[in-house]
Amino acid sequence: MFVNEEPEETAAIKQPVIMGGSGGAGGQHGGLVQKIIDSQKQYSGPEKQDEKGPIMSQAARQKERAMTKKEIDQLRSGIQTLASSAAPLGKVLDYLQEDLDSMQKELETWRSENKYHETAIKAEESHMEKTLEPLRDQLEDTEQQIIDMINKINTMKCNIHNNDQKIGQMLSTMSFSTS
Repeated sequence: MFVNEEPEETAAIKQPVIMGGSGGAGGQHGGLVQKIIDSQKQYSGPEKQDEKGPIMSQAARQKERAMTKKEIDQLRSGIQTLASSAAPLGKVLDYLQEDLDSMQKELETWRSENKYHETAIKAEESHMEKTLEPLRDQLEDTEQQIIDMINKINTMKCNIHNNDQKIGQMLSTMSFSTS
């Protein structure tokens, strides 16, 4: 009537758990795996000592032990999945730091180049202002000369018009006097 499951339990305890290299020979496991193994030993230990109990309690214990074993297996599977997912993530984080370093260097390079070009633009603007100042003065003088010439032309036109009127009056007085 009693079923001895000791070989399965010891097999479950001795199963290697792959967790990114923290386990190894000689029973050395990571903290979480060691807790799982200890809880398996606790559930299997009292049952070995109390095999004389009633059949119902033995069946209940077997059911509880099966449920616990199932939970532990699920936990183990989840931990293994997590560990296998964490390894690539660790590599990505290593590459991320390298990428951040190279991006920081590139940013500094661009900032330096930007500063250089800003200084070059300011120097060119200053040089351009110095070069354009005499040309602006010359343009201003030329514009003033144009205004003066326009005024002279207008004055000459006015004089010509006045002279034309005088000549016209003289001619009209002469034509009246000759007639």
